[in-house]
Amino acid sequence: MTDILQTHPSVLPLVGGINFRDLGGKKLSNGGVIRPGMLFRSGSLDRLTNTDQSLLIDKNLFQIIDYRDSGEIVDKPDRIWEGAQYYHAPANPLSKEVSANLEKLTPEILEQFDAKAFMFQLYQLLPINNPAYKQLATLLKQPEKGGVVQHCAVGKDRTGVGSALVLFALGASLDMVMEDYLLTNETLAPYRAYLLEEHAKTMSDNIVDKFAYVYSVQEDFLQTALASINQHYGNVDTWLEKDIGLDASSRDTLQNYFLE
Repeated sequence: MTDILQTHPSVLPLVGGINFRDLGGKKLSNGGVIRPGMLFRSGSLDRLTNTDQSLLIDKNLFQIIDYRDSGEIVDKPDRIWEGAQYYHAPANPLSKEVSANLEKLTPEILEQFDAKAFMFQLYQLLPINNPAYKQLATLLKQPEKGGVVQHCAVGKDRTGVGSALVLFALGASLDMVMEDYLLTNETLAPYRAYLLEEHAKTMSDNIVDKFAYVYSVQEDFLQTALASINQHYGNVDTWLEKDIGLDASSRDTLQNYFLE
């Protein structure tokens, strides 16, 4: 699995990292550049080695927000390094209907599972009145406690919307937000291939194809989230203020800290 290290410059050189990357270095339309080593996105942290943990300590990364459902955490608990503050903030708005841990569903259920309908409903609901992203905003407002890593299972959907939130709050354009979102197709590729290979050992081709779809990122997914935001709030700025709790003053403060 070490081939994941070479996929993109933003990916941290972690032996057990899953799609673990730094948002730093991005040049924003407001003229700022995101400071490296402060804002991270990732998949689950259950595979981190001791060396990986030491690297994260050296980077002053001490705030972890985990968007996974409780069942996912039981199966693959994060390896939390010394000094880190861990926050469980489940973000899956469909948890009562469908666990995010899809591989635990029975083959009978998975054969009937409509992957496309699930993904579009997920993205429609994710950004609206989600307590997890309010928790994220709280962590962003306390940077003195160390860098922040937000993560879910593979760092794609729940983390994808959370990362879009961070980038928008810092003044990123839609093009940059979408570029970072779609980058997951590249940075997740090695682990995605591994998961699909494992699924193929016990699942039908039909079910594996559904997982391949669920493990992808597509422009239409994030556009669905943005359309939902616009439907409920009119625009992203109002969403950030009214839903997430990041008004113009708060965002100025964040930009002063996280941009160079």
